[in-house]
Amino acid sequence: MKPVTPPKAEDPSRIENSEAAKMPDLENTSNLTVPETPPKAPSGSKAVESIFELALKSKSDAAANTAARVVKAPSRIKPTKRIKGWFRTHPTVLIGPIDIFDPKDEGILSDEPTFILPELAEELRMESTAFENAIHEVVCYLVATKGGALYLFLAPVPDPTTGRHHSAIEQKIDAVEAARTKWKRLEWSKTDKQYDDYTAEGEIYEPKWPEDVSAASILNRAFGERNVIKHRDDPLIVKIRGEA
Repeated sequence: MKPVTPPKAEDPSRIENSEAAKMPDLENTSNLTVPETPPKAPSGSKAVESIFELALKSKSDAAANTAARVVKAPSRIKPTKRIKGWFRTHPTVLIGPIDIFDPKDEGILSDEPTFILPELAEELRMESTAFENAIHEVVCYLVATKGGALYLFLAPVPDPTTGRHHSAIEQKIDAVEAARTKWKRLEWSKTDKQYDDYTAEGEIYEPKWPEDVSAASILNRAFGERNVIKHRDDPLIVKIRGEA
């Protein structure tokens, strides 16, 4: 058998030197690595301010988007034969003649007349006296009141045989024409059987007129699709015939 040589004992001085090499040199700090300091969180006041800024911006953006989506439809222009209170007439608008169906009064238009297509109006006039009395030919004036409401004033055309109107109707039309430049008011006098015609004095202001005053736009806002008679089977036509 080969003799076994026991391991040599390690020199204690070498162990001490090895441990000393692992220890940092506290006197020489140039070779030390200092860990980076993490960024500080924003202070409480700054954080709160940012939250409110974001909230206000969100509200502002939402309001802007809502306003962009909402489009207000033009207000209705109500057709009428009567004008109450102070009024003005648009300087240039005069529409017609057009045909109006109004069986409520013979010779006088109601406050809610119905537009009827001209070809159908002519056919119905020839059909019976009832239709002849219910369908009227009118011209239209765009009228504004002091309160800002818009109306389509319907004035009957002159009598085809005489070329004239009833005296009260002529007086009303004269006032409507004069109202293109002046504020006017008409009051019916039961005693005199005519209108008392008033003109406003003092400071005069112009009413706010629609941007689009074309005949098609004005008639659409006055009658739309609901108050238009297009065919002979319309319920209003059927009713006047006594079929319903």
